[in-house]
Amino acid sequence: MIAIIGILIALLLPAVQAAREAARRSQCSNQLKQLALAMHNYESTYKCLPPGVMAPFPTWVDKKCSWIFRILPYIEQSASYDQATWVGTDWTGQDQIDRNAWLKTQLRVGTLTCPSNSMTSLRTESPRSDTQAGPPTVPSSIQVQLSDYAGIAGTYFNPGDITSSPEPNAETSYGRATFNGVLASVGGSRQRDPITFATIPDGTSNTVCIAEESSPYIEANGTERDCRASNHAGGAWACGNGGDSGWWLNVTVVRYPINWNGEVANHCPGYQKHTIIRSAHPGGAQVALTDGSVRFVSETMDFTTFMRLCGRNDRQPIGDY
Repeated sequence: MIAIIGILIALLLPAVQAAREAARRSQCSNQLKQLALAMHNYESTYKCLPPGVMAPFPTWVDKKCSWIFRILPYIEQSASYDQATWVGTDWTGQDQIDRNAWLKTQLRVGTLTCPSNSMTSLRTESPRSDTQAGPPTVPSSIQVQLSDYAGIAGTYFNPGDITSSPEPNAETSYGRATFNGVLASVGGSRQRDPITFATIPDGTSNTVCIAEESSPYIEANGTERDCRASNHAGGAWACGNGGDSGWWLNVTVVRYPINWNGEVANHCPGYQKHTIIRSAHPGGAQVALTDGSVRFVSETMDFTTFMRLCGRNDRQPIGDY
């Protein structure tokens, strides 16, 4: 009898685990959909999509917030959004006083965490303190939330030929900056404007805007590394120092296939430009298309198709995926 019970448990356990993962995957899909629809509501308000990255203005140390923070009012987080200080602050807390430090250390948004992710959702930081800046005082240590979802700022390769670089581009120490994604960099040396639906000629249903980064990169020796695009100063709430040649947060310029664990460059830590779309869900990753729909895309999908999905203006056919 005991042996029979043991066999039944062994047979049932995989089915239970699969059911639980299916539920987690469904929740993750719903969260991505909320983020994508929030971008639509943002566009309805401002007549453009949120900037993936924004160059500092009026000074280099005046670093801006992330696209994630900008859409908070549209995911039922208006109370936190309304408390933010927008002028004379460094959202990364690195070079100038972060007047939002107290807000960031209290702000937690469940929509940003994939339920299948085993990595930590928090990052401990010591923001810059400036006694001459006046109130509010800055805590010596804060915990900021990390995000399991990254915006698509561009593609490393030209989706038309998968060999050349999209134009314009800027080669930097953090990787190749390109601007053909939906959540592209705004401002910079060329003073690029925010993206609108009119500047997505490939169509919103054919263009990825947000993708998962919910599992660690695994090095050749088996070491796991948290390489999410949010994992640096400011966490989910900062966009980095912006500009064409600066470091970026919470977006990626897509260079590698889904769940890639092979040879890499400029993929880790989070301020590098080519963080990898990867998922804790087996076999692929979930992505939000710009029309608000969510798809699970296989890690074995054709790389050319993947590049074309991540670019907004290559005017190339997608095909089945």
